[in-house]
Amino acid sequence: MSEITNFINQNQETLIIAAIAVLLLFLLWNIYLHYNLSKIKKRTRSFFASSEGKDLEEIIYKQIKKTNEVDCEIKKIIENNKKMKSNLAECVQKVGVVRFNPFGDIGGNQSFVIALLNNSSSGVVIQSLYSRDGMRIYAKQIKEGKSEYMLSKEEEEAIRLANGE
Repeated sequence: MSEITNFINQNQETLIIAAIAVLLLFLLWNIYLHYNLSKIKKRTRSFFASSEGKDLEEIIYKQIKKTNEVDCEIKKIIENNKKMKSNLAECVQKVGVVRFNPFGDIGGNQSFVIALLNNSSSGVVIQSLYSRDGMRIYAKQIKEGKSEYMLSKEEEEAIRLANGE
């Protein structure tokens, strides 16, 4: 123990200078940490200032709740989209119109055939025949491009036009 005391007494000035240097180093380190901490506090204050939550856990909980609500809404939208697609397949999507003159004695193409078909080429063909005596309208059901009734060449052409052929 006396050796340590002798060493301290002999190198007292050097040890005091070393202690002051270490103290200054810790002081500078403390200032640096304080500066960084104040920057972090500013960032967190600005982050939390715009939100209703007081802490990060509450903000995260609210965000998770909103995300779950959005997920439910997206699922509803996807389900509605599927329903609309299936309904749309049954709607009239293809139209073909042919005007013609069925009788040679009447001028002009005042008679017509219109094909109204859905995506699977099912629907109806409506034919209107115009003559001097009057007008007649006929309708024939179409399933997948075919009819159980015999089709005229104009009706077949209207179906081809509706199908884009």
